[in-house]
Amino acid sequence: MDPLTAISLASAILQFVEFGFKVAKRLDEFNNLQSSEVPKSLQAIAIQLPLLVNSLGKIKTESQIKDLDFDTKCILRGVVVGCMTEIGQIEEIINKISAVPGASHTAKLKMVFVSFRYDEKMWAIERNLHTYVSVLILHHVVDSSVSVPLVVEDSFFDIREKRVAPFIDRPKLIKELENHLYKSARSQVQTPTVVLMKGDRGTGKTQLVLEYCYQAYALGQFRTAFWLDGSSMESVCQGLEASCATIKRSMDGSRAEKLEFVKNFLSDLWHPWLLVIDDYEPRDHETVMELLPRSGYGAIIFISSSHGSHKIDNTIRVSKYITQTEQVDLNYTLIAAVQNKDTEGIRDSIIQGADVNSLIWNEWPCLHRCVIHSLEEAVQFLLARGADPRSNGRCKSALYWAAGEGNAAIFRMILDYEDGAGPIWKTADCQWAFDAAAGKESIEIRQMIMERAEVRLGSLDVFEDTPLIAAAGEGNLEVVRFLIGKGALTDFPLQGETALWRAASNGKFEVVKFLCEQGDVDANAKDSKGQTALCYVASIQSHAEFKASGMEMAEFLLQKGADPNLYSSSSEGPLHQAAKYDHVEMLELLLKHGADIAKNAGGWTVLEAAIQYSRPAVVKFFLNWKIDDQAKRQTLLDGALLYACRKGERLTVLQLLKAGADIDTKREEDSMTPLLYSIVCGAAQTARLLIRRGARWDIPDVEGRLALPLAVENGFDWVVRDMLEKGADVETRWGENDDTLLGIAAREGKHTVVGLLLEYKADRDAVNAFGETVRDIVQEGNCKEVLECWMAVR
Repeated sequence: MDPLTAISLASAILQFVEFGFKVAKRLDEFNNLQSSEVPKSLQAIAIQLPLLVNSLGKIKTESQIKDLDFDTKCILRGVVVGCMTEIGQIEEIINKISAVPGASHTAKLKMVFVSFRYDEKMWAIERNLHTYVSVLILHHVVDSSVSVPLVVEDSFFDIREKRVAPFIDRPKLIKELENHLYKSARSQVQTPTVVLMKGDRGTGKTQLVLEYCYQAYALGQFRTAFWLDGSSMESVCQGLEASCATIKRSMDGSRAEKLEFVKNFLSDLWHPWLLVIDDYEPRDHETVMELLPRSGYGAIIFISSSHGSHKIDNTIRVSKYITQTEQVDLNYTLIAAVQNKDTEGIRDSIIQGADVNSLIWNEWPCLHRCVIHSLEEAVQFLLARGADPRSNGRCKSALYWAAGEGNAAIFRMILDYEDGAGPIWKTADCQWAFDAAAGKESIEIRQMIMERAEVRLGSLDVFEDTPLIAAAGEGNLEVVRFLIGKGALTDFPLQGETALWRAASNGKFEVVKFLCEQGDVDANAKDSKGQTALCYVASIQSHAEFKASGMEMAEFLLQKGADPNLYSSSSEGPLHQAAKYDHVEMLELLLKHGADIAKNAGGWTVLEAAIQYSRPAVVKFFLNWKIDDQAKRQTLLDGALLYACRKGERLTVLQLLKAGADIDTKREEDSMTPLLYSIVCGAAQTARLLIRRGARWDIPDVEGRLALPLAVENGFDWVVRDMLEKGADVETRWGENDDTLLGIAAREGKHTVVGLLLEYKADRDAVNAFGETVRDIVQEGNCKEVLECWMAVR
């Protein structure tokens, strides 16, 4: 299009007027909203656009344009093109507002303006439109009546404090402050973020906040900021009144009206704002907060040198500036003082600038170690100086360790820390502390926890124990009573049985008694292995003190109906356990209450169990115990004799023989006799005892093995001699080769037995099933010792 022809320029103006009225009409949708609900940038455009469209509409005819000079036509054309561009951007933003589903106009405005930061863009459009109006007036294209007052953008950066020179940069602290205010600086939260900068006077808190304010403003993050003196309530009110005057450019109104105006202004502001309260006193916290906005895209920074209690979650501790080397040295000094339990040393290190949250072994915070060392004064001082009592991910919270140590005073101190610092303890923290306190006698700690949080009485600790089970295992009767009184068995009844087993196995009679009588726990309840409380009691070690408590518990449980013949899945029962642990008195008690002395547990009788664990006193007790059923008694004795021979327990074998055990009894499965067992198991002395007591050597087992050939094969020359003297045949033959005893001894290289058999005139020329003589076997074996014996005996 030729920009200088009147026809083309008139056509462009008509297009602009038509498009402008359309957009202006859409903007009118927001006119019914309250002014506080509409961004001021949008209000300003809604005023500028209709006036501009009406003014240009008055010169839309060809004749009017022909009267303009060439330069004015060029300027007019540029204004029309520029206005079309700006109105196109306005329409794009309106379309995005309308595209938000479901919400009201107000909600849509907030969502779009906050999400896309369109407030700044709209102000830029408004300024451009105002500029175009001014250009048209300057060149007499439109009348000056078109001009409207420029709506001032609602941003005020009123930070008048000066940064000192030289300024010491502390990037770690600036970064920490940035992290706390990250979302507020980007309009991502609609509730002001509150941060406390805390530290002694002269540590540079004010300068750090000033540096942050200027950095944030330079980045366009906090375009409105006010700095208030917080040393008193009066100074805070004066600061807010001054802020009101800056915003309104007027001192009119009462104090209450001004304070309310600032509060509402900041709450409704469309971009992030920042309030800094310097020299703040924590005693005024509630009153100051009443004056400040509770909503809006903003942040509040308190700066305080007070060591009083602060109710602000986000706290940054600012210590005196020291070099990195000095910091490391001071931190090591603090750690050494904690390890040495030196409270004064801890205090001095912190005052000099040591990091209150220094880690010992890169894991343990100093506060937590002081809790474990029960350094009450040190804990109090560290908390006051900003030590973090929470878990750091590698070490559990100080609350947990205080509960675990059972120190009620320190625990209360740490629990009450959140009264000043704000809520820091989660339900999980309280639960872990409650579980940790289970093994300690202090009920006070549990009461404190239950007053603060709702805890589960059936939760599992790292050992998979509930508080009740842990307390029962430690014998803390009062704690058990407390937990049951609070409903531990009502809500989680099965834990009562585990508590009973744990108390019984640890010899905690009073707890066992309480659980059965007051907790109604079944005395015959079995654990996952099938063991009962009585079985655990019978297992108590042989120390006199443990035995005494075990006897009391066993007698009590038996009176409560405990069955002495209930055995576990691994075949362990009360009688076998008592025999295993050499508890004769317990055996007698159990037997008097009906325990079956002949009960087989996993293939073992109770007498065999006593022999297995070398319990001579228990063996003697059983041998002297009267058993009316003689067949049962004989079976018990015979089985024990076979096992004693396998073990080579010669004294026990003698006791069993005297008690009436059958010396030639045979094991049902393989027909092994005591003599065969003793020889096969290498118990030569036991075998000799049996031979002297008249044991038969001619009884074979299921494989046809006989005692005499086995003794020869094993080289037991004295056992062989005993049998020969008792009348055994020196020419006995055995084995698949049908060897004589001399042939067996020669083949096995048992020269002492060869010499013994030759001494008893064994036939040197006896022939076996393969036609081999003994001489052939000796020569083929080529055993030096056998050859010497062969040659020596003629």
